[in-house]
Amino acid sequence: MYWALAAAIFVLSVPIALVAAQVNALMFDPSYYLQGQARHAVGRTTEYTLDRLRAVDRGIVAFFKQPNVALPVALADEGADRDVFNAREVGHMDDVRDIVRLLGRLENLALTLIVAVAAARVASRGRAAVAWLAGRALAGAAATVALVLAMGGLTLVDFERLFLAFHLLSFDNDLWQLDPRRDNLIRFFPFEFWFDATVTVALRTVSFAIVLAVAAWAVRRWEVGRAT
Repeated sequence: MYWALAAAIFVLSVPIALVAAQVNALMFDPSYYLQGQARHAVGRTTEYTLDRLRAVDRGIVAFFKQPNVALPVALADEGADRDVFNAREVGHMDDVRDIVRLLGRLENLALTLIVAVAAARVASRGRAAVAWLAGRALAGAAATVALVLAMGGLTLVDFERLFLAFHLLSFDNDLWQLDPRRDNLIRFFPFEFWFDATVTVALRTVSFAIVLAVAAWAVRRWEVGRAT
């Protein structure tokens, strides 16, 4: 019974760790921001050149990394205009930082659970634990692919509704309802940027899941063959 529960925890932790890791990788990558802004011609549709946007992007990432630093301060520290975002946008970014940091905690928790289950199994069963862990890793990778494909289907069918649902569920205020005619946050990161980011996270997550699945399958096959 205990090992069945441990197995479930291990398997469920794998997709959480993989998805959260890829989302965090994008959120803390200012170069990805700039690539998306260049792709969607933000430098031509706003008065901000890509060089000016680069400083803004660095400031946002610095803001995410520092829980006690205000966005205007983080922007100024990176050489950007501290007033590039209005009070409503700054308030929304405070909410976004809370979610980003929550994702970081979820990733750490999932990885901790994976390591804890693996350590407990090895301590209990020794070398025999390897095949068991490989099998659960394979199941976790399969669960990850299934989850991402399901979300990918929803994204391709109606990303706008999915995007709206995410905001309604994630935020308890209306600060995220910005005006693309005047609010820089939505001008710098248009709807199309987030569609591309979602696809990027999905593709990267599936790629890592496939690598994990192949490695787990190979290890399990080796261990089963060795035992026989």
